[in-house]
Amino acid sequence: MILTIDIGNTRTKWGIFAAGAEFTGELKLYGVSLNADFNEAPQAWRGCSRAVLCNVAGEQIGQRVRAALQALNIPLTEVKASSQACGVHNRYDQPEKLGVDRWAAVIAAWQHYHQPCVVVSAGTAVTIDALTRDESGQGVFLGGMILPGIRLMQQSLLDATAGIKESMGDWQDFPTNTANALYTAAMTAAAGNVKGMAARLQNISGVLPIVIVSGGDAEPLAECLLGTIGMVNNLVIADNLVLQGLLLLEKASR
Repeated sequence: MILTIDIGNTRTKWGIFAAGAEFTGELKLYGVSLNADFNEAPQAWRGCSRAVLCNVAGEQIGQRVRAALQALNIPLTEVKASSQACGVHNRYDQPEKLGVDRWAAVIAAWQHYHQPCVVVSAGTAVTIDALTRDESGQGVFLGGMILPGIRLMQQSLLDATAGIKESMGDWQDFPTNTANALYTAAMTAAAGNVKGMAARLQNISGVLPIVIVSGGDAEPLAECLLGTIGMVNNLVIADNLVLQGLLLLEKASR
């Protein structure tokens, strides 16, 4: 069994694939925990033959996860973004500076679709990345955007504005209280940026890109895209996109 681990800004997600699984293979097991709560390896990790890890949350949580794997004698591969992998070229100014979780998600998106995509992760931050193909049929990561996540956008106003002391709100077409006004505005801002990226990618590729949304806020963001932006046929909610990308990157590294 291959253990894939995605340490995000807030949570650690992990999945176990069969050793011979292709990137589309179903997860055998899946788990998630808050980074602050991770102290030892889950029981399910025992018996895994090897592990692959991406970490964007820093050394403190990274060291705890590495120690847990070492205690179980599980060999570990830590992946980083690179200039090229798995049929995708990386046009970031400094490819190694690209968040490895974004790179893994783009790799998985390319292997799924092999056509222009906007790859969105809606979590603590919202990342919106553009993926296209060149004349030879290879994938090309063009670049992307990072903005505060839905909750972070709301919390920034709650923390910085003396007159706003509301709790987190809900979606309303025409918000009638401050909490809902904050939530609706944050969600609309994220959705608008996704729409803008999709339009720019369509302009250069000549085709309607697939919009792939993942992350903890994937479902409400997708609902906003469907309801207010009008994306229907080209919108996909993807579970475990980063974990699938890690599986591909681990296989390519051998």
